[in-house]
Amino acid sequence: MNFVNIFESCILAPSSHYWSHNAHRSIYFVFISLVAVLTAQTVIGFTSNAFPSRAKFSTGKKDGIHSTQCPEKSPLRKPVPHLFAREHFRDGASATDDERRRATLGRVPIISRTIPIGIKVPAERIDNCTKKTINVTIWEMERPSEIIQRWWSVEESERHLMGDPFGVVMWPGSIVASKELMKHHYCSPKSQIENATVLVLGAGTGLEAQTAGLLGARKVIATDINHMALRLLKYAIDNRDDSNYSMSSIVECRYFDVCSDQKLPPCDILVAADVLYNSDLSKRIGLRLHESILCALSGKEACPRIIITDSQKFHGTDFLIELKELRELNEALVENGLDQLQWEDQKLQNVTGSGVLLDVDLVYNVDVRLLSWGWTTGTS
Repeated sequence: MNFVNIFESCILAPSSHYWSHNAHRSIYFVFISLVAVLTAQTVIGFTSNAFPSRAKFSTGKKDGIHSTQCPEKSPLRKPVPHLFAREHFRDGASATDDERRRATLGRVPIISRTIPIGIKVPAERIDNCTKKTINVTIWEMERPSEIIQRWWSVEESERHLMGDPFGVVMWPGSIVASKELMKHHYCSPKSQIENATVLVLGAGTGLEAQTAGLLGARKVIATDINHMALRLLKYAIDNRDDSNYSMSSIVECRYFDVCSDQKLPPCDILVAADVLYNSDLSKRIGLRLHESILCALSGKEACPRIIITDSQKFHGTDFLIELKELRELNEALVENGLDQLQWEDQKLQNVTGSGVLLDVDLVYNVDVRLLSWGWTTGTS
């Protein structure tokens, strides 16, 4: 009798000869244990490494936060004075569960996450900058797994009708974007963030938007198609620990669909962190990048400085390869003696973030690709 017969006999007739036999019992338990381990690894690995971000979710309930900048209704389509910490830090390390605060938006439970954003300064730049870390508190949905499971249960062709909910938690690309903002604030001869207008596309919970505000940006326009994410960011801004430094007049939460024909708001710095979660959206972001730089090269507008990050690296989401417009733009930039658009890899260690499908935090390492362009370099 083969193994399948033995297994069926163990399940269907536990009192049979095969169940009582020690050797066959051992085979049965080994098989069950192996299935359990593989299932757990698959779920944990999938939730920590294979999820998109910056999506749309709305509870449809009012939460007491009234702002003309954060509309309540959601269309049926898809789509953070400085708090200085210790110089030793982990990427994305957050407070223990006992230190995190809880609240509700309407009937939706939300929870705070305090993230230290730190930069390590190269030895040759030490005269211009010292090691710095700032703490930024964001708010996330406390238990996003239910709505995410519901989203996954719907046929792919139907998901745009309900929107996907991934923008309600923090993603590692926003840490890299925030670090890049820190670098150009502290490690430049003169801050390139202070008094700047920063436009954030797909702001989500708003880590990079709050970081820009803390670094002295004159205006931060945090946009998203996800109304729940905008409400989470608005709540974070209105409930900051440091009452002596308000960002309510600095950070504006604004609904904006990058897939629309609406022109981008004017800005000095353009940030898009972890928004390249499918090919179509990636191309839209790439075309918005092309739009911004082309307007500047034609003399119509000042050229914005760019930060784009991507921790998921899904197939077909590299717009520098996929879009003919950006390939031609890169050729033109090189011909005119300008830096071309290109990715560089950034490593994050021990990132603490939402388990997404699991209602617990996960700690993981991740490689994030970064496109940083248009920044002033030099030490004098």
